[in-house]
Amino acid sequence: MRVTVKNLAVKAKQSAYKASKNHLFIFTLLVLLIFSNTLFSVVIEKVYVGIKYSFRNYRTNGDVIFIDPFSKKMALYELSSKQILDFYSYIGNFVIAAYDLKDSYIIVDRTGPSLSKMALSGELISTVKFDRRIQASIFDSEKIYILLEGGAAYVFDKNLKQLSASNFTGSPAYMFLWNGKLLGTYLWNDNYDVEFLGEKPVKVGLTTPSILVNDLLVDTRGGKVYNLATGKITKLASYISSAYYDKDSGYYYISSMSNSTVYIVKDDSVVDSFQVPFTPTQISKIGNFIVTLSAPYNKVMVTTNGKDITVLDTGDYPLEIFKIGNSNTSFAVYCSDSGEVYYYYF
Repeated sequence: MRVTVKNLAVKAKQSAYKASKNHLFIFTLLVLLIFSNTLFSVVIEKVYVGIKYSFRNYRTNGDVIFIDPFSKKMALYELSSKQILDFYSYIGNFVIAAYDLKDSYIIVDRTGPSLSKMALSGELISTVKFDRRIQASIFDSEKIYILLEGGAAYVFDKNLKQLSASNFTGSPAYMFLWNGKLLGTYLWNDNYDVEFLGEKPVKVGLTTPSILVNDLLVDTRGGKVYNLATGKITKLASYISSAYYDKDSGYYYISSMSNSTVYIVKDDSVVDSFQVPFTPTQISKIGNFIVTLSAPYNKVMVTTNGKDITVLDTGDYPLEIFKIGNSNTSFAVYCSDSGEVYYYYF
């Protein structure tokens, strides 16, 4: 059933109010712990958000969309106010992505397999079904890109009108958007590992190209990064877990689980590196702080110089780091297995 924008707004307010009334158990558990034995004085708070195992989270203007694909629940959470703005108890069979259009959501259901537009009230506005499972999706604020198992690639507008349909040579494991071009990557492939849609696939020497950050395509198992702009490969260490690009400095921060090392790369060269005390699984930079998570050990590691490292506890299986507004001295961490968001104020 299609609803009007006016009704959507009313229903959104009603839904948000109802969510807040029905989820009084989702409240801020205040910790207010001042660590005097660390390098930095820090205040920690935690919020139970009620969504666990959200392995892919999407940020829009300070909001986070948490998705539990197993319980089929979704929550829209506002980082600054620490409040759940809306909550949905069923969104699909196994949803791998949700994109916020402000007046509706785009829902990507891997095993549906389908692409849907959902009203803020939870009603289905329109849907597109596919004959194969969805391998990956991308949203660039105007278009939705869908990759199916087998290599078929589709482009839709925000109203789910199909704009194009194409095919990769093989069946890419990942799909990225780089400089306006769709890029497919292949794992453990002896013949080719990189393919721009519409161009001949090439072998550049990567084993598992699985992460793209700015211009660097990261070979996680092989421990290499390939610069798409320069065509150069920089060798680091195997089992790369995360990469972050700091546009202000032009530095890439790349963490390896094999030697618990963070590499700082610029202009295809390693300019610095340092080790962290626990296996690094996610890295980011907040202001002057280099923040690294260790999911197996439930730790947050913070440093400004790579030498003096403060180690802080967090919830179960910290998965992702969020900046809070424009603050350069605070950040939040989503903990997947405990369904909590931890806040760190320095």
